[in-house]
Amino acid sequence: MFIQSHTPFKGLVGRYNSVLAVGGEEVGEGEGWKNDKIGKSGEGGVREVAERYGFKSVHTPHTLLHHHPEIWPFGCPQLHNNLHHPSSPEHPHHHPPPLSPIDAILVFNDPRHWGPTLHVIIDLLLSARGELGTYSTTNGVEVPGKGKYQNNNQPDVWWSNNDLWWQGEYHLPRLGQGGFRAAVEGVWSKITDGEELRATTIGKPFKETYAYAESVLNNLLKKDMGEQARVKRVYMVGDNPRSDIMGANGYGWYSLLLETGVFNRDREGGEAALKDDMKPRQILKNVEEAVDFGMSKGGTS
Repeated sequence: MFIQSHTPFKGLVGRYNSVLAVGGEEVGEGEGWKNDKIGKSGEGGVREVAERYGFKSVHTPHTLLHHHPEIWPFGCPQLHNNLHHPSSPEHPHHHPPPLSPIDAILVFNDPRHWGPTLHVIIDLLLSARGELGTYSTTNGVEVPGKGKYQNNNQPDVWWSNNDLWWQGEYHLPRLGQGGFRAAVEGVWSKITDGEELRATTIGKPFKETYAYAESVLNNLLKKDMGEQARVKRVYMVGDNPRSDIMGANGYGWYSLLLETGVFNRDREGGEAALKDDMKPRQILKNVEEAVDFGMSKGGTS
């Protein structure tokens, strides 16, 4: 069973008719608008993932740019060539679906192209009823119980990962979805004169994600060991104290911090600088050591 930070988005199917799925290689790459890849491996696409979850009408920033490329006036020539890539027998679905009002913005992963993606999100948050290209007449007007913005059926915003940093091949951490979120919120605050962007965040370190994962583990265990079976201990293995370890500690899991990613003993004070809710039960070198540690404890874990 493979659970990702955005897997709980499945539970939103039925609530929203039309969604903007954000994440992966958004624009100017690959063979046209269909190349909205998600994840480090580049396998699959954010649009395909959202559709497999059950969403019926899925757009990406790339598909919206297909309809209105002038949204992002700073694109490279390759962008426009890719946006208008002709259909072919091998790729019969290169034309994106017709535009419809967007009910929700679901951020599956940090986008590869922050600029155009941020602009599309801001446009939708200022729109009337999620209709791209409109501007709500109630922006800046106090609506009882709804505030001055996001008060005219604009799309709901869902973040799936609050990690500010992640570790890539470069020797220093890189900004992740949490960084993109901060960028969106910063621009939103400037536009709205300090209004807070109303949004929902799942993923680590929020307890809803851990509860979802534990329920999946318990269901798998029941199939093998009967209805009364429950996991006794869950080992959370991760390299990010602010998400992996903080979330595990808050949910009562056994936290194992690895030295393979964001955490570095020789940077920012190392272990001594970690806040209490970010301190792991154990610090280990790598995943192999973590698996060996968990297996050595035995029992139903």
